[in-house]
Amino acid sequence: MKNVTYLIGAGASAGKRGKDLPGGDPKDNSIYEGLPCVNEISNCLWNICNLLDKNAIPKDIDWKDPQIGLASFEDWEHARKELWRRLYRLYIECDRHATIDTYAKKLVLKKRPEEFKQLEQLLTLFFLYLQLQNYPDSRYDTFFANILEPNLHFPSNIRVISWNYDSQFELAYSGYDEQGELLVGYKNAMFDADYEIIKINGTATFAKQTSIVTLRKKIRDKLFAIKEEPHRSEQLQREQTWLLEFIYLYQLYVVGKKDNTHLSFAFDDSQPSEKIFNRVDRIIGKTDALVIIGYTFPFFNREIDRKILRYLKPDAKIYIQDPNPKSVRQSLEAVLTKEQSQVQIVEIDRTEQFYLPPEL
Repeated sequence: MKNVTYLIGAGASAGKRGKDLPGGDPKDNSIYEGLPCVNEISNCLWNICNLLDKNAIPKDIDWKDPQIGLASFEDWEHARKELWRRLYRLYIECDRHATIDTYAKKLVLKKRPEEFKQLEQLLTLFFLYLQLQNYPDSRYDTFFANILEPNLHFPSNIRVISWNYDSQFELAYSGYDEQGELLVGYKNAMFDADYEIIKINGTATFAKQTSIVTLRKKIRDKLFAIKEEPHRSEQLQREQTWLLEFIYLYQLYVVGKKDNTHLSFAFDDSQPSEKIFNRVDRIIGKTDALVIIGYTFPFFNREIDRKILRYLKPDAKIYIQDPNPKSVRQSLEAVLTKEQSQVQIVEIDRTEQFYLPPEL
């Protein structure tokens, strides 16, 4: 049985836009499933700021949760304005920098830990919110349909190393096993296990948070029972519901620096990384086939990429799945060692589903 490792980047979670749907408008870039690509985050932040700015809290809201401290319409309205201010500042910084990760690294280099923590909290809130609203990228669902064993276990010969801090794997897996959870490792993980998925940048969840699957159910089951009124259009009803859900998450996890996140950027040396990279080394050292999906090996990550791939066997096979695999190949070759330079590389330009190599 061959060992297959997937190296995942942001393109693996890109999902579909309105223009990708049957009969979709070619100009419709609204996200239907998955998450924004790196270059879409700024625009997505702007859209959320606009949602917060133009929608007032409905005065007939009668839902309260003592856990979050919003007891009145005035409390909700104050939280809405505060959240808008903080997200708008984040949007400005994101728009000024090449990527949100660039801004994060800048804060680390400038030794501004408080601002860095605030960024981690808001970025976690941002991804958590989007994943509660959007369906996961459907390719994850098909991937699990193909690889899961009859007992719904992850095969022992397949492992995932991901640069993504999203929860697309976890959400897709919950469609098969609502009670079970994947074993996900990251720098500040508190448990020791044979991780099925390792996230190099940590995971965008809060330390005190239940799983994203449980949180989704809680939100869907509880409130946000805005009374249906004739004057409210279906669109307005939906936007106000999204608004309340976002404020709820903000108040629950961020206000007053309540909670740390599980984000742990690879470039952040304030958290020890030896344990997780020891695990990466063991996985890569046993890899017979490496499948690279949605990752372009940017110069920004070059040092870490060399660390990830340093023990890849010269006789392993590499599959690059990308709309432009030749470009990815050039960047990949820059991080391979001299001994790895003769490794066989196969280019796959079809991206409808995650590639399943013949080694499986």
